[in-house]
This record gives sequence, C-alpha cells and structure tokens, in this order.
Amino acid sequence: MPEKRFELQRTKSGIPGMDALMSGGFVKGNSILVCGAPGTGKTLVGLQFLYRGAKDYGEPGLYVCVEEDPHKLIAYAKSFGWDLDDLIKRKMFDFVSIPIDYHGFNIMEVIEGKAKRIKAQRMVVDSLSALNFNARMFDLPLENQPDPTGTIDRKRVLKVAGYAPFEDVHQFTYLIIERIEEFGATTMFITDSPQDSSALTKDGVSEFVCDGVVHLQLHDTSQNVNRTLTVKKMRGGPIVPGMKSLKFQKDGVEVGDFKVFY
Repeated sequence: MPEKRFELQRTKSGIPGMDALMSGGFVKGNSILVCGAPGTGKTLVGLQFLYRGAKDYGEPGLYVCVEEDPHKLIAYAKSFGWDLDDLIKRKMFDFVSIPIDYHGFNIMEVIEGKAKRIKAQRMVVDSLSALNFNARMFDLPLENQPDPTGTIDRKRVLKVAGYAPFEDVHQFTYLIIERIEEFGATTMFITDSPQDSSALTKDGVSEFVCDGVVHLQLHDTSQNVNRTLTVKKMRGGPIVPGMKSLKFQKDGVEVGDFKVFY
C-alpha cells in the first residue's frame, strides 16, 4: 500500500511582514488566538485578515461581532481605504451579530447559517472574552447525545437535551472553539489580556486550545508609544520568536523589526 502523505496548506495573513514569522502563513483551517490589552490593534488585525483574504486571495470572510457594531467596523475599514460594502454585495464578506441579552441563543446555528451563505474560508470572532463573560446566555450542541424520543436521525443534535447550560467558563471556552473549528475555516479568536498581569488571557484556557497564539502589546516609553506583535506559538511549523513592531499605516497594519526608544 502506498504511503499517504499529508501536506499542510497555508493561509496568508494579509498583514505585510507577518507570514515570515510563521513558516509562510497560518495553517489552513487552524484556530488562532489574538490576545492583547485595549488599544493594541486586535480588531484591526482581524479586519485586515478578512479584508485581504477576500480582496487579494478570493477567500470569503465572516466577522462574528459580540462587542463591535458592524456599521462602525465598516466605517473604520473605510478609513484605511477598504470597501467592505462592495465585498458584502459580492458575498465575499459578511457580519453576524451575537446578542448578549437573549437567553438560550443558538449561537452555532446562526454562525453556521451565515458561514454557509458566503462559503466562508476565514472567520474572526470578536471577542471570545465577551462570549465567555456571557456564557450562560448561549446554547451549544453536544455530540453523542441520546435521543429518548427516537425521532431524530443520527446526524443531528437534539434541540433540548443536546444543549447544555454552562456554569463553567472553561468548559464553554473549550467547546465553542472546537465547534467553530468544525466549520473548517481559518479562524481568529480575539480576546482580552488582563492588565497589570503576565497572563495572556482572562480565561486561562484559550491559549492552550487554539492552534496559534499572537500576542499584541502596547509599550509607552517616554514620549513614544510602540505597539508590538509576538507569535507565541503556531502549530504546523517553526516560528520566529520575539517581539516585532506593529505599525499603523494609511492602508492597514504591517509588521517590522522592533526597536525600543527611550
């Protein structure tokens, strides 16, 4: 029997200077955690990942909004010369808004519906920390749940018994990342890092579950404010360790060498 070989496919980040840090790009279908404090550029990195994916590589992208207003994001994108309205019309880009005041909201069904509509190959979830904070509001499907009524085929999940209330945020975090990964899209999960702490995330779990971790930081040194990007881990190949600069340009962000100025 001939030996089977599996070759990893790469997804370009769409951010100049970033792919060289991780063997040419993200592994297609992997989950990437983008963590950092407020003001570090997490949302912009996510937007650029989707915009460039659709515009330059023909890969439709879905932005899952929990904290952000899609209309504000469209206006934000325009400030960098990105026309999201055109991409939305061509079904290359879309938003889905997740309410946090709807108890029992079927989050996966809504995301799946939008993802299938545009055949999403890239996704951004903004933010995982907001989903965690409101975990009790959402229903997530559980696999291999018994069907006491005998009325549902084997490929479906029970609507009532197949959903679980989440008292444990760790359990919710594990499960929602796993369920979204099942869609097969390369996905960025944006989350907050606690301030005045060395911890990467508030949940303490997502950095272990996700295939990759990108840490954004804000350094206020003297009269200069510097943003940095560090690839902490990236399954599927070697990475370039250490901080790199994250520079805001007129057409988005780019990664370069980092120099500290005092």
